[in-house]
Amino acid sequence: MFGFIRPFVPLLRVGEYEFYRGTYCGLCHALSKYTGLSSSVTLSYDMVFFALVRGALAGDEYILKKKRCAVHPVKRRTMMMLNPSLEYTARVNALLVYYKLIDDVADEHGLKKIAAGAVSPAVAKMKKRARADEELEDAVKRSLSELASLEKEKCPSPDAAAQTFGNLMADCLSWGLDGRAARLAREIGLHTGRAVYLADAACDFRKDKKTNSYNPFVLALGGEMSETDAQNIKNAVLLELDALTYALELIDFKGFDLTCGCVLNIAAYGIKNSFFAEFEKERLNDKPLHSAGDRPERNR
Repeated sequence: MFGFIRPFVPLLRVGEYEFYRGTYCGLCHALSKYTGLSSSVTLSYDMVFFALVRGALAGDEYILKKKRCAVHPVKRRTMMMLNPSLEYTARVNALLVYYKLIDDVADEHGLKKIAAGAVSPAVAKMKKRARADEELEDAVKRSLSELASLEKEKCPSPDAAAQTFGNLMADCLSWGLDGRAARLAREIGLHTGRAVYLADAACDFRKDKKTNSYNPFVLALGGEMSETDAQNIKNAVLLELDALTYALELIDFKGFDLTCGCVLNIAAYGIKNSFFAEFEKERLNDKPLHSAGDRPERNR
């Protein structure tokens, strides 16, 4: 996804932090097992959150053990043992990475396009090994096609683009669940997707304006973001995070306090902290600190 969905570590308890790290390592193992060893390089904090929420909604039981792995062969680390939600997350991750790469090959130029094309065979193999449900894959393709259409039309509505990405995440998180769990999964996926899409578009405002890439905020604001605009964008993201937190609080965690603590930390503090830090850095870089010819560029 976008890199904003991470915990705010200073507010995690020691046990919660160890549990989160164990989930991270468990998902790395699941990626290697179900979609190929090379797929572990696609591991992200975003999908760790996905796995934690999916596991809580599906009622998975967690077993954590101290294990060695190829990445950490010397010292044993806490690792969540494989469970249905880690397996499902690995397969969904393969789908999202594959179709994101297809989009990059189609849209990027120069070195980025060449780089995306170079790794396409490896990602295609990863997607093939995932053996994802065909109906789920169709849903992913449908949402991404809608996003591509909005980009092609240069739709100036941040809400329309965010809603489409939110629907994508709602489909992925709720697939295969029933009843209340499915309804909660759709709400959580929707607000997570909307929040991170709006946050990412806001943080890429300057870059996308410079490269003439699609960004609904650039189109909606005429290429200039005022202080009022910036505050309104922050408020929009915060509203989505409030809705996300409320939906997460409705999950029956069945005594799994560590899961509850981790996902609520991410929703209430982690995403907001990551977004605000990146957004303010971008806005600061877009303002002359000394002179017009002495403006710092974003460090990537």
